[in-house]
Parts: sequence; C-alpha cells; structure tokens
Amino acid sequence: MYRTTRIVVTVLVFAVAACAVSRVDPLSIPLVYKANPKNAGVFGGLSCNTLSQLQVTDARGDKSVIGIRTHESKPLQASVTSATDPAVWVGSGVQGFLGQNGIAIQGPGPRLLIWLDSLHTTESIWHRSSYEASLALTASLQAPSGRVCWRQTIQGTGGNYGYAGSIVDYQETLNAALDNASLNLVQSAGFKDALCQCAN
Repeated sequence: MYRTTRIVVTVLVFAVAACAVSRVDPLSIPLVYKANPKNAGVFGGLSCNTLSQLQVTDARGDKSVIGIRTHESKPLQASVTSATDPAVWVGSGVQGFLGQNGIAIQGPGPRLLIWLDSLHTTESIWHRSSYEASLALTASLQAPSGRVCWRQTIQGTGGNYGYAGSIVDYQETLNAALDNASLNLVQSAGFKDALCQCAN
C-alpha cells in the first residue's frame, strides 16, 4: 500500500512539473478592439451627443514595448510588443464605447482629442498565467474655434486569467482596460456639460 501511494505521488509530482512553463519567449500582440455588450447604455441620457471628430495620438516615448512576461518561480522574463498601431486601437475602442452610449462622431460638435500617455501589460506565468493591463489617456474637448472646453487625464485597468502566452487573453485584458478608461472618460466631472458648451 505504501509503495503504491508513493508511486502515485511521484507520478503526480512529475505530471505537475511537466505542465509547468519552462521558458518565456517574447510576444507580439495584435491590438484588436471588440465591443463588450455590457457597456451599452452605462452613461445615461445626453442632451448633446455628437462629436465632430475623434483624434488619437500616441504620446509614449517607447512606442513598441507594451509589457513584460515573467515566470513566478524562475528568473525568466521577456518583452511584449504591439503588432499593430496602439493609437488606432485606442481610437477604435473609444469610438465603439461612445457609440454604445449614444455619442455619435458625425458633427457638428466639439473635437475629442486623446493622447495615449502609457500602456503596460504584465503576465505572471507558472502553469497558467494571470494577466493585467493598465493605460493612461489625456482627453480634451475642443470647440470648432479651437477653444479647449475640458481636459482630463484618465486611467484604465483590466485583468484576466488563462493559458500562458494566449493572444486572446492579452486582447481581452487590454480591451477591458480600454473600456474601463472610456467609462472613466465619460463619467469624468464636466465631460457631459462640455459636450454642449463646446459645440460652438
């Protein structure tokens, strides 16, 4: 009986060890925004609901690296880069979120200018991976005359759990962070009023 138990334990330990990730390679992630149906209607009613333009600028110093992969029990790490333009991704996400909440980008109205100040992911790896993403945006509403009516810095975060190096898990985590930033943008003090005040 003792021998049988020891064999079973040995096999289980070996199986667990075999499933553990033993290397960490660099990854390149295509940033693709997919709207979450749960975000529809979270902003409430609006008396002014149009923008003339949405413009996003990548203001980061290093525009390639977006994160790092680390192993929980070994001194292994690798960088994560973006395979697509982060500014295009931010624009797609913000426009999608605004559209779900009744804000159309078709004019007339103010311009919404956004600067991507930071974007960072972390993947902590062992048998599976935990994912976290954060980003910071500076947003500004500008009247047709060029007058700035509103300006705010916004943060967004997201988290996930799944297989190591999963592109889908990275994308879901990043999109959750972008949705969180978009929600914080529309809920920022003065944003709703500025949509009307900045129309002319």
